[in-house]
Amino acid sequence: MSVNFPGLTYSSSLTSPIALLIAAFVDTLVLSYLVVFSRFRGWEEWLVVFSVLYIGNYVLTSMEAFYLTSLLTANTVESIFVNGAIISGVFAFALVRLLTPKQMQNKMASKRLAMSRREWAWKILASGAVYLFLFILVGFAIYGPIATQLDHAAYVSEQASIPASAAGLVFPLEFLRGIFWTILAIVVTVSLSFTWKKTALVAGLLLAVPMSFSIFLSTTIVPALQVAHFVELFVENLMFGFAAVWILQLHSRLTALTSQKTKTSVSVQSSS
Repeated sequence: MSVNFPGLTYSSSLTSPIALLIAAFVDTLVLSYLVVFSRFRGWEEWLVVFSVLYIGNYVLTSMEAFYLTSLLTANTVESIFVNGAIISGVFAFALVRLLTPKQMQNKMASKRLAMSRREWAWKILASGAVYLFLFILVGFAIYGPIATQLDHAAYVSEQASIPASAAGLVFPLEFLRGIFWTILAIVVTVSLSFTWKKTALVAGLLLAVPMSFSIFLSTTIVPALQVAHFVELFVENLMFGFAAVWILQLHSRLTALTSQKTKTSVSVQSSS
């Protein structure tokens, strides 16, 4: 199912209204964390939800048009950008209006991400490299075997559709996508006041669920490959969300551990 806002057209091929309802329900369930437990209010709260949904679900999908030219044509990318902005904007507005609690969460600036520009740089680049590694690992270990088992001919056809001239762009673009995913993980981390482990889990779900469930709304991917892509995206983004937050908060965790050890040694010396 697809709705084209610019052209005001409606089409249905491989999906059903039930798939749309399930995707909307799951997205609402996961994204509600960014509203109910947010440290922001008003336009800042809306911007956080909009960014996670629009960039994660639509912009990063469109970036693959550089090498998936047969699936993501120029018209398709334009539709994704425009329709995605409208859907994300309205959806984020509805969530903020309906789910924002009256009691304000802790709005103190998060000290977990207080770091130097050099530390920011290496952590973002390291997270991008982790995403690229997961992209390769999950693609070969999970997506390939599942797709081959479910529909070998469709899988071969999909791989063959990548032009040889664009094959060299796959890894650099996926590394760049990893950096964008890291930025979204930063947005989630700043928005929530959870412990780092809970923040990492929520970030993983926020990066994994909307993107993976949206694959069932595609009108250009055969059903068997939709299932394979769903498993691939869910596992890959869930693991990456957890890893990205862990990397981002590594300094504060090491500082806390060092401080704890120092206090322990001081107390031992005092007692002796």
